[in-house]
Amino acid sequence: MSRREFTQTTKKQALARSGMHCEAVGAMYGLPAGERCEIGLGGGVEFDHIVLDANSKDNSLENCAAVCIPCHRWKTKHHDIPMAAKTVRQLEKRIGLKRPKQTIKSAPFPKSEKSARRVEKQPLPARPLYRINEGSQP
Repeated sequence: MSRREFTQTTKKQALARSGMHCEAVGAMYGLPAGERCEIGLGGGVEFDHIVLDANSKDNSLENCAAVCIPCHRWKTKHHDIPMAAKTVRQLEKRIGLKRPKQTIKSAPFPKSEKSARRVEKQPLPARPLYRINEGSQP
C-alpha cells in the first residue's frame, strides 16, 4: 500500500497557515516540549502527515504540517519509521503471521556431579610409529 500525498489545495492552505515558517512543534520533531521551530521555509518545505498516513488515512489540512527539511527528517527517522514498524508487527501478530515469543516455564533439570561420572582411564601403551619387516633388506 502506498502513501497518499496531500492535494495541492491542502498544501497551499498549510503553507498560508504557517506564514512561511516551520510548523514543527515539540518532542515529536526533536524540539523541547511545546517549542516551535519557526525557521523560515525559504530553504525548502515538506508537508508532513502529523499522524502517520498508514495509521490515520487522513489527508486533511488538520493532519498536514508545513515543516522545514531538517525537522521532517528528524521526525521520520526517530518517530515515523519506528511507529510504522510497530504497526506492522502488531498487524502480523493479530492476523497470525507471527507467533508471540514464549518462554518455557518449568523447573530446570537437576545438575549431575561430573566427578562421579568420570572413570579414571589407564594410559595406552606406547606404540612404534612404523614397523620394520624382518624379511626385507635395506
